[in-house]
Amino acid sequence: MKRYKILRVLQDIQSGIHIFEKMQEDAIWSNQFGIGLEIPEIRDTNEHKIIIYGMCIDRLNERFTKQLNKLK
Repeated sequence: MKRYKILRVLQDIQSGIHIFEKMQEDAIWSNQFGIGLEIPEIRDTNEHKIIIYGMCIDRLNERFTKQLNKLK
């Protein structure tokens, strides 16, 4: 891969991380202040989503590190 392609992939991965972080923050907010506070089923669903989003963020961080090592 050429250097600019790797940089583009890094940029795409970083934007994906930001998207998952935003979705995770929304689910946390819903459990603390929103409808998840009132309805247990939604709270359970949000807790599951928070875990899944965290795993996605971790995986994207691994991919980011792997791509970053290719630049060296």
